[in-house]
Amino acid sequence: MRRILTVAVLLSVFSMGIPVTLRAVHRRFFGVKPGVTLEGRRMEGYYGREVWVIVEQLAANIQRPPKRAGVHKETGEIIPHENGIYVDIDATVNQVLHAPKRAELKVQTVEIVPDVRTEHLEGLTAILGDFSTPVMGSPARVNNIRLSLEAINNTLVLPGEVFSFNGVVGERTPEKGYRNAPIILGEAVVPGVGGGICQTSTTLYNAVRAAGLEIVERRIHSIAPSYIQHGRDATVAWPHTDFKFRNNSDHPVIVKAGIQGWRVRVWIVGRKD
Repeated sequence: MRRILTVAVLLSVFSMGIPVTLRAVHRRFFGVKPGVTLEGRRMEGYYGREVWVIVEQLAANIQRPPKRAGVHKETGEIIPHENGIYVDIDATVNQVLHAPKRAELKVQTVEIVPDVRTEHLEGLTAILGDFSTPVMGSPARVNNIRLSLEAINNTLVLPGEVFSFNGVVGERTPEKGYRNAPIILGEAVVPGVGGGICQTSTTLYNAVRAAGLEIVERRIHSIAPSYIQHGRDATVAWPHTDFKFRNNSDHPVIVKAGIQGWRVRVWIVGRKD
């Protein structure tokens, strides 16, 4: 009886070991060759679908999108572009599956260059259009003008892009620091949050006009503002009345803005050619 039990156990163990042995042999002949590594990771014996999963995991840690060059909102300095990295999963998997023994492999990558690069923004120093209007009104009004100037300052506008005053400045709210000041509403002057920022949009309009850029959308006030001749103004109101212009030149331009002395100044810089 004991002999029969021993034989039964041996047969059971042997029968369980056959599939495991066969799989190991199959992997040796049909999987990745011995000693192959990918980014230091052992790949020996893996099948194609397993290699694919591993490469996808590596790609998730390696890949990164490209970053355009830009302009620092506060300092105006150029922010250099960064090239992206794309992992060619198909090429990497194929490389691993066909690698010779003990090959030390790297993931196959492709460098992605952004469409707006540092060299595109270097040299944007020529003043294409410049305009200023006198600072006037209450401290609350001047505060609103200053906030809106800060919002549009150092804004990069690429060739073909449309600049929207409302889109850049956003809604004028007390939470953003805007205060009550006089606004033109129809034929009357009444208090309103953000009063005074039409002087910013007006100054911007005239700088854009001097730069020869395309005016897309503009409306004038119903009554003449005090800081400029009627008809040369550009009123804005959230969200329905906007001032927009398109950069119809071949090069990027940068909107510059600020209060200088007793003047509200906006100027457009770019390349003369």
